[in-house]
Amino acid sequence: MSHLDDPFRLPRTVIPYRYEVSLTPDLEAATFTGSVSITVTAFKATEIVLNAIELDIHSAAINGLDVPFELHEESERLILTAPYELSDDSRITLTFSGILNDKLRGWYRSTFTDEFGRVRTIATSQMQSTDCRRAFPCFDEPDFKAVFAIRLTVADGLMAISNSKEVQRETNPDGTSTIWFADTMKMSTYLVAFVVGPLEATEPVMVGNTPVRVIHIPGKSHLTDFGMRAGVFALEWFERYYGIPYPGDKVDLLALPDFAAGAMENVGCITFREVLLLVDPATSTQVEQELVALVVAHELAHMWFGDLVTMRWWNGIWLNEAFATFMEYAACDAFAPQWKLWTTFGLDRTAAFEVDSLHNTRTVEFPVNSPADADGMFDVLTYQKGGALLRMLEMYLGQEEFRAGVSKYLRAHAYSNTETNDLWDSIEASVKEHNGDAPVRALMDSWIWQPGYPLISASLRNNQLHLKQQRFSFDNTAYDTVWMAPIHLRNGKSRAQSAESKVLLSTPEMLVNLPHPNDPIVVNAEGHGFYRVAYSPELLRRLDATTIRGLSVIERYNLVDDAWNAVVAGRL
Repeated sequence: MSHLDDPFRLPRTVIPYRYEVSLTPDLEAATFTGSVSITVTAFKATEIVLNAIELDIHSAAINGLDVPFELHEESERLILTAPYELSDDSRITLTFSGILNDKLRGWYRSTFTDEFGRVRTIATSQMQSTDCRRAFPCFDEPDFKAVFAIRLTVADGLMAISNSKEVQRETNPDGTSTIWFADTMKMSTYLVAFVVGPLEATEPVMVGNTPVRVIHIPGKSHLTDFGMRAGVFALEWFERYYGIPYPGDKVDLLALPDFAAGAMENVGCITFREVLLLVDPATSTQVEQELVALVVAHELAHMWFGDLVTMRWWNGIWLNEAFATFMEYAACDAFAPQWKLWTTFGLDRTAAFEVDSLHNTRTVEFPVNSPADADGMFDVLTYQKGGALLRMLEMYLGQEEFRAGVSKYLRAHAYSNTETNDLWDSIEASVKEHNGDAPVRALMDSWIWQPGYPLISASLRNNQLHLKQQRFSFDNTAYDTVWMAPIHLRNGKSRAQSAESKVLLSTPEMLVNLPHPNDPIVVNAEGHGFYRVAYSPELLRRLDATTIRGLSVIERYNLVDDAWNAVVAGRL
């Protein structure tokens, strides 16, 4: 196969497993120089194809022999001609230079004005999705996992941070310092990070053997306590939840003045927009504190789900983000139960419901050819709907069954790459190991590969509950879509006297026996289902003032929200 046959995927004839990266930034000139030595396993390769863009390549060698090379800017590929057919282990060595760009991509330039009015510069990185190739030549696809050894040479007085702990430092004759960082775990290029600048760090707080710090520009140390507290709690909580130790050797939370995303889950070097990490508890609102805690927890959840286990290609980015969204609420609900964040989450789903009620909504997962194709996944259908589908699955299976399945998945695929189905299969296998039975893969496939969501109509038929599903849309178009919908029912005069049950509606309609057919019936009890409910007039009349007072906040909200959307759709 020619290297141009698939413009977005590299050949699999050369597989990297270790990088040694040496970089020297010049913050004032906004440039850098560097070298990289990559140890690879080759399979009868006569050329080596890797990624590079906006770099000047000065030299290339394979196993110590200088080789010709071509940089194709349009395909972002660097092609080396091998001196002979390569098999087994080989070493690629490249020297290069580049710019600290103003695009907030790759290795870029961030600035702030200090207390003396001087503009100061930070060299910081953002590699997701495909911008590690702007910092050094690499095999820049998520399933080319490797170990990274980073070495930074920086001017006197600057702090340097990367994914791992600093292990060695030398002062050079020109006054610069060279800093070596420990080898990273085996990970994807989009998680590589290095930051150099006039920064300060808090004293570390230990979580087991893992030091946690908050790093910031000078003068903002008084804003670090809350983010630190949220981070320490979340790290401890996730280690317990996953049943797997944190896979890195330290956690640095970095607040940056210029940052395109909200935050980024680089292993051990998590970068944030300043307002999403630094907060003053004395003057901030509860909503601001909630946002910081949620974002910190979201990124730490990724250390396992996304970093330790990574999607094979960018079609899986929705699951990365949906899962971290689900986990951020779980962790922060434990961190501050008084915030009632699962109720907030239930309200936040409304935005996803609204988009998903449109005729031209999309499926949660869709085929992705180029990494840019995945850009459309960064929306409410990934974060809010995706997170809600995971919450619905968790509450259908039971929280402990779900947790055990997630832990099984992470253990089975640690340091490797997966497809979405691997998670469903692990959870389904875990349920069976505990003598349960649930068609997890079929259930979740019905939600992620079909657009929209169901309207569940509830009525009585001969003292049985008649449930019927159809796709809800504002334009009332008729669809023949059928989901596997977990329906949580509550039937009785009051919560204390009610019987609760769960059924799986996998056909257009079904009948359910009721223990108390003459009493109120709540469909979508606890409010976790990603569907709307339409009660028949008779069942709606049973939801009187007394019954409604006994509903939870999210159940009452769903009742009103479902009714209002039925009005918008002309159904009510």
